[in-house]
Amino acid sequence: MKRSPVCLIIFLFSFLLIENVAFSKEVVIIFSGEELGNLEPCGCYEGQLGGISRRYSFIDLFRNKKNVIFPVSLGDLPKCFDRQEEIKAEMLCRAMNEMGYVLHNLGEKDIELNPQILSFLSQTNGVNLLSSNIKIAAPFPIKIDQYIIKEYPVAGHSFKIAFLGILSKSLLGSSVVDYVKVSEPVKALKPLIKQLQNKVNLIVLLSHASLEESIKIAKSFPQIGLVITGHNRDEPMDAIYVNNIPIVSPGTGGKYIGIAKYTIHDKIAERESVEVFPLDRTYNDSKEMALLLKEYQQILFDEDLLSKTPQAPLPNGLSYVGSFACGICHKILYDHWSKTIHGASYNTLVNAGHQYDPECIKCHTTGYGDISGFLNYEKNQNLINVGCESCHGAGSGHIKNVNDVYGLTDEDSCGMCHDSEHSPKFQFKEYWKKIEHPEEILEKLPESIE
Repeated sequence: MKRSPVCLIIFLFSFLLIENVAFSKEVVIIFSGEELGNLEPCGCYEGQLGGISRRYSFIDLFRNKKNVIFPVSLGDLPKCFDRQEEIKAEMLCRAMNEMGYVLHNLGEKDIELNPQILSFLSQTNGVNLLSSNIKIAAPFPIKIDQYIIKEYPVAGHSFKIAFLGILSKSLLGSSVVDYVKVSEPVKALKPLIKQLQNKVNLIVLLSHASLEESIKIAKSFPQIGLVITGHNRDEPMDAIYVNNIPIVSPGTGGKYIGIAKYTIHDKIAERESVEVFPLDRTYNDSKEMALLLKEYQQILFDEDLLSKTPQAPLPNGLSYVGSFACGICHKILYDHWSKTIHGASYNTLVNAGHQYDPECIKCHTTGYGDISGFLNYEKNQNLINVGCESCHGAGSGHIKNVNDVYGLTDEDSCGMCHDSEHSPKFQFKEYWKKIEHPEEILEKLPESIE
């Protein structure tokens, strides 16, 4: 059957219109960084930000809109290099893999991990490790990419984004320098950018460095389209522009997440916006990440990390006796304490399923981290909760001689747990009213109650 010229014109016009619409595509680069081991808000106060569960839901919003998304991580999975942080680094890698992250740029705290752990992470997770200026001569093979190119088809064409990443040498400690070779960032990037600039449509740099160093790099390479930087401050930084190159930071602790939106026209990436958003209660906790967090707590239990935490000796041979022993003489105070938040602090961990988490247990029990202090529930039920000795010190000396001056405390002892991270609204006078001891009248005490 022959088609009329009018039908043919309509068909060709429709085809061109469809192709043109398809050629205009939105690309979203989602970025986070400097996790510092923060898998989820600890729950110590209302309004906490961050967590992998909320991040999963945030990224899903863009995935469900069928955007082309590229989630990337700036660096620093752990905050130090003990066993718990190694476990958290693995959990974060698994979480990012499930969220569809394409890469994790190495930070100095990643480098300080046990090389065997870093080797494991580089070969068993779907998230590629990136560094354009780092080479590691470790006894275990560690797969690190100098750059990563991602491409996708748009109306019969291929659009390509290249991701590069650097780590400032100034951030590395002396203990790792012997097996880590660090090149000066500008020197390392120069041949790579020259190689990539005519092969890709957009170059993105993850700069694990100070803002000043990131600005210097941006000035050196006008070919870069976006710089994601860190190590400036805890809070995120709105984009600043150097030669029209946006430089932006997502802050630390995984509390915020950034997005850079681009619209693709004729292989040209037109920047629409670069913004950073707080991961607050606007975003629901995802079921997928809830399962991973539950598995994390189970690993802490299975490895019995509570009992493996080093214990420091107490001065003068003192030891903890537990709040019940205090209550023998100080019944009024004991009864009052047992009705305060301190007197039920251990149960808050049990209800949250975090009673085997060393990071949490220290501020919800008595003497954890000290010899004779809380070790685990089975051995030290008398030391659960924030007890008398949490504020007044180990009480064995007072038990031996009740007439000795004991237990003087002040606001500084509160700061051990009521710090800026876990209790930012802490005001001593206001908080003291919640636990202030009632008056008591003590009969003349024996010199010893042993």
